[in-house]
Amino acid sequence: MYRRWLDPLEELQRMQEWMGRVVGDIEPITAGRLLPTRAGEVTAETVAPSIDIQDTESKILATVDIPGVEKGDITLNVRGDLLEITAEKTKEKEEKGEGYIRRERGYTKFYRRIPLPSEVDPNNVDATLKDGVLRIEMAKSALPEVTKIEVK
Repeated sequence: MYRRWLDPLEELQRMQEWMGRVVGDIEPITAGRLLPTRAGEVTAETVAPSIDIQDTESKILATVDIPGVEKGDITLNVRGDLLEITAEKTKEKEEKGEGYIRRERGYTKFYRRIPLPSEVDPNNVDATLKDGVLRIEMAKSALPEVTKIEVK
């Protein structure tokens, strides 16, 4: 009988993926991968950033945590009662020593599509980024007045 030798790291990675599907998104707890990647393995992370929505009488305020992202790398789209946030962060690190050069590159994509409590005016949106926190103020659309229709 042929017996396949198991790679313990591969088995742990498979178990991590299975637990992720069973339990749900474990990213916020671990802030990254639980296990190291193999040499040559290409990985790209997509992270759903934390967001707080505050609904006031005249506007909707959104506060989004996206640390390490520059304002030029953020794309915001507002359509009706949906807010879509996309951002990309790349990092590159190089370490030189005697007889070696070590280079590491990383890529993280932030994406979130949020249904808003009411429609907003896409021409009246203000977004500011400070210390890794994106603050978005969206003015609510003026709702049309209710018109009573007489039934004939």
